Amino acid sequence: MAAMISGAALLWLAGTAGRWRCFQKMGCRGWEAAIPLYRTWLLFHELYGSGRRALCLLLPFCNVYVLLRLGVDLAFAFNRSARFGLGLALLPPIFFPLLGFGRAVYLDGSLLVK
Repeated sequence: MAAMISGAALLWLAGTAGRWRCFQKMGCRGWEAAIPLYRTWLLFHELYGSGRRALCLLLPFCNVYVLLRLGVDLAFAFNRSARFGLGLALLPPIFFPLLGFGRAVYLDGSLLVK
């Protein structure tokens, strides 16, 4: 039981650290990655120019598409593939550290995504 809890805590810590570095690469402050609702709004704001699209996450069935699209668009903004974006959407504690601590460079997402 203690091993599962420590493993989950380590996975959460790695995901948060990866998001922290990812946000720093995007030009935001790293601590913004530690606040769950705010980081979601900030990702939408960085990629799409407005955080209002984040409200679509409250709609049933639409939220699945929006979440997958957010992951793919974030991967494209870091010049990664669509498969990597699906990984970001489905397994963020694993893929955010790869994105944050890897050599990926953030391109202005608002220019790439419309």
